[in-house]
Amino acid sequence: MRLIKDKNYRNLAIVISIPLLIIAQYYLFKFGVLRPMVKGVEIQIVDGEYIKDIDKYVVKLNDTLELSIGDYITIPSYAKEPNIRFKVLDNTETLKIEGNKMTALKEGFSSIGIMKNSRVLKKATIKVVDPKVENLNLNISDDLNYVGDTAKINSTVQVDYKKFEDSYKAVYESSNENILRIENNEIKAVGVGTATVYAKSGDKEESISYTIRAKVAKIEISDNLQIEIGQNQKLNPSIITSPRNLKHPNITYELLGSKIPVSRAIRLDSDGTVVGLREGEEKVKIICGNKSKIITINVVKESITNKSIENLNLTYEVVDNKMIVKLTWDYFKDVFNYDIYLRNNTLNESEFKMVKSINIKESEVGSDKKVTTTLEIDLTNNQNQDLDIYVVGKTTVGNTKQSNTQSIKYDPSPIENEKVENLSGTINKENNTVEATWGLMNNPNYTYSVYIKDNTDIKEEFRLYKDNLNTNNVTIDTKGPDINLDIYVIANYNGRSSIKSEVINIK
Repeated sequence: MRLIKDKNYRNLAIVISIPLLIIAQYYLFKFGVLRPMVKGVEIQIVDGEYIKDIDKYVVKLNDTLELSIGDYITIPSYAKEPNIRFKVLDNTETLKIEGNKMTALKEGFSSIGIMKNSRVLKKATIKVVDPKVENLNLNISDDLNYVGDTAKINSTVQVDYKKFEDSYKAVYESSNENILRIENNEIKAVGVGTATVYAKSGDKEESISYTIRAKVAKIEISDNLQIEIGQNQKLNPSIITSPRNLKHPNITYELLGSKIPVSRAIRLDSDGTVVGLREGEEKVKIICGNKSKIITINVVKESITNKSIENLNLTYEVVDNKMIVKLTWDYFKDVFNYDIYLRNNTLNESEFKMVKSINIKESEVGSDKKVTTTLEIDLTNNQNQDLDIYVVGKTTVGNTKQSNTQSIKYDPSPIENEKVENLSGTINKENNTVEATWGLMNNPNYTYSVYIKDNTDIKEEFRLYKDNLNTNNVTIDTKGPDINLDIYVIANYNGRSSIKSEVINIK
């Protein structure tokens, strides 16, 4: 009976303890007192490439990637989540792990593992690579020739690990943003000149250069031009650009028609200068950028009315209260009549008046091919004179253009009361010379004398260095680089002299 009774108690205890054990283990797993089994963990690297042949993950240097342990299970399922983490399993410092982020620090091999406490559940070998750009192709969709043109830009990049090609993009640059501007993979020509587009990826670089011109909207110049035989005229077309006011392309000129040079009516230079050779008509094509225009040039006989009397010069002297003015100018072929015009500024005259006409014969022209005549001006009522003079040639077909104008400013004050002013000098160290200059006096017939004293020689006195000078400058040679000169200048006329200038010292 006792054995039966003990057995019943034992069975009852077992029946009661089983639920208690089940409940107890549930809470022990639930609150992490007991650690569950973990099944199905796998190391997964987002954007990493697993290469089966070498059983390794390959990641790119400096990339930070997300790590995942996959869809694992815990046994029992109601157990508290286990403490699972990632860890670098070596000390090569190739990788760094923070949480579930892995950063590739340097090229090489390393291992990582999924850790449950101190136990490695799964491990993987990681190869860190720095992919090299093997090829870079720069592609631009359209030609860029003129301001305002646009084109799309793109590139293909090939690296030695194809997995990473998508992460390699080309960076685009323009050598001059004022000519070519790149925005959102589009190139726009914004200015005139030459610029280069660069594409860079890794250690590869490709480039394409462009010369951008202004688009020419119009070439403006008269359709017909007339020049004379022997006349030079430069074509000056006005180039209208689009947009306006840009630097236009170079202008070129072409003679049209197939003629031998000796039969051409004109000579056309590369800069657009036209020279009339013989009577006739020629067509010239003017080309600028994308535009051209053809004009007609007619060459006619030389007209005397387009020519000027050349090289008018004068000298004068005062004799018995009269100013005798001697005029000379170049003889103009086939012009035998000349008018001399004078304006007396002393009398406040505003217009020139014809004061003399002369007739000559070709036989009277000397070997110097000069025409000479004189004017007499009475000084009785006014000694001071301020005169302007020019000459015009006359023919039956018209007059020449006037000559250059010559002026006379005469002040009869005695030279003894005048003084040379504004004397100055500079040293030319390279040549060991002194350049002296002074102000010209009113009478063009005055000559000048220069006196110097070399202070490097204590015995030296002032001496005449040069006289009969018609200009207001002189170059003085010195004895060497040690220069110390005193200089003064006087003016001379008809054996009389002016007051000497101030003495200057040059050293």
